[in-house]
Amino acid sequence: MITPKEIEVYCEAHSSPSPAIFSALDSETRSHAPGAWHMQVGSLEGRFLSLFARGIGAVRVLEFGTFTGCSTLHVALSLPENGKITTLDRDPAALSIAKKFWEQAGVTHKVESLLGDATASSERLEKEIRSGTRPHFDFAFIDADKRAYPAYFERALACVKKGGWILVDNVLWSGRVLNPRDPSDHALHRFNELRKSDQRVEQVILPIRDGVMLCLVL
Repeated sequence: MITPKEIEVYCEAHSSPSPAIFSALDSETRSHAPGAWHMQVGSLEGRFLSLFARGIGAVRVLEFGTFTGCSTLHVALSLPENGKITTLDRDPAALSIAKKFWEQAGVTHKVESLLGDATASSERLEKEIRSGTRPHFDFAFIDADKRAYPAYFERALACVKKGGWILVDNVLWSGRVLNPRDPSDHALHRFNELRKSDQRVEQVILPIRDGVMLCLVL
């Protein structure tokens, strides 16, 4: 997290609250993955995703990285009844938790979960879009293996409509992009550098939680 904890708390206290189900999901995620529960989007970022989806009138959303389904649920709750979020992940244990909470929230019909390698799954989605059997997505949210971000971004770019959006999480990586040391640090810094000169999108980085990049597909 980039912002000081007290600022994060203040922002959360002065934002519309998330539904109560997210507290239960957070508790179960901490129990299931005590060393990785922080991989969830926080409450503030979840509200941002929810309002973003509603604000652009999203109907079809693509997500790279499901984990226990927190961000998926935030988006699904904001989609219209005919909306759908297609989420990609390879962890069946985490996905079982996600599915339980999607069902409790009554949004199972709005979620298409593809279990397996996200690159392979998104390549299949791209082929379906090119063949005309699946419409383009309104926006994509990337929050998975950091070293695979360039590949995920290319797939997202092929799957999102012109004038749509690609949102990328963790692009500030707790500030480590300023002085990269390990492979993930370097991967995220290189990713940010590539987007800076990418003429296919217009982008801005926001210091929400661990940094969110918003890319408008041109």
